Amino acid sequence: MIKTELILLTNNVIFPFQNLQKDPGLKFAQLNKLFATQSVAEHGLGFMINIYEVKDPNDEWGKKLIKKVIFDTGSTNETFLYNMNARAYTLYDIDMILISHWHYDHTGGLYQILEQVENEIPVICHDSAKFERFFRRSFNVKDSDLDGKNRDEIIPLLSTSKIVNQAPIDLNHMDDLNAKVIFTKETLEIFNDGGLKITLSGEIPRIHPEEDFSSFFSLQEGIVKVDKILDDKCLIFEYQENVVLLLGCCHSGIMNTLDYVKNITTKPISHIIGGFHLANATDQRIKTTIDYLNSFQDYDKPIFLFPIHCSGNKFLFELKRSNYSNLKTYNASVGTIFEF
Repeated sequence: MIKTELILLTNNVIFPFQNLQKDPGLKFAQLNKLFATQSVAEHGLGFMINIYEVKDPNDEWGKKLIKKVIFDTGSTNETFLYNMNARAYTLYDIDMILISHWHYDHTGGLYQILEQVENEIPVICHDSAKFERFFRRSFNVKDSDLDGKNRDEIIPLLSTSKIVNQAPIDLNHMDDLNAKVIFTKETLEIFNDGGLKITLSGEIPRIHPEEDFSSFFSLQEGIVKVDKILDDKCLIFEYQENVVLLLGCCHSGIMNTLDYVKNITTKPISHIIGGFHLANATDQRIKTTIDYLNSFQDYDKPIFLFPIHCSGNKFLFELKRSNYSNLKTYNASVGTIFEF
């Protein structure tokens, strides 16, 4: 039997007294109060994923670790490492690091993690990690102030902090850290054994107009252009009867993402965990999204939703007060362990 642990090591919030297991349907989620109390939170996301071979379900100590993966590495305050050390987790046995997309709140601990690993580690990301990216910090910055400009033309915005930048992946430093960087735009099979297949998504087609955007920018071939964040990836855990979906920030949009996953597998999606990127969504988009979540598949069991990180309190609130009884919605603290 294969057992998976999805350990939430970086998220925006900590709930030391959260007790998800009091809900009979949430036996797959647990939280250690002491660990949560010792942890720190920040705007970021990062998971450690352990895959075990279990011969005797009643023997907790008899399980054998067969794969260990990191999915995103938290933000720039390095909470991933801090919280990992608080729980005495190790890095020497990491098999690979997966980057959902090259944004600071998902890549902040990458270099520091690699510094603690001696073996060559594959780091999987998208070509867009090579872009320098820009984020507005002033409402006065218009699209026209960025779109089509060369880098020299936007220096005044950078020097006055009206925008901030994020450096692209440093391939020389990655080489020094003995990392094997793999750029891919296609799906990538991460694991396939014992009735579990794990797939890292490729580029997710943008079909639903409600989920289109033009508010992000990056330096592409020397020119600042609209950045559609094509590197947005998710992890698809395909079990024998169901699918668990792990999101990064879901810049592609949750409706586009679920349409994409449905083209990969016909099994029902039972759990969705991660960022839905709806913190600044309009009321109409939130309503459309919730209606879609209620109807996107024919499934006679509840769907468990954990909208965290960039999902937004309003989306979480509207999900909880919707009349759709099949949508079971919860927040999740740093330190939550999801077991399947």
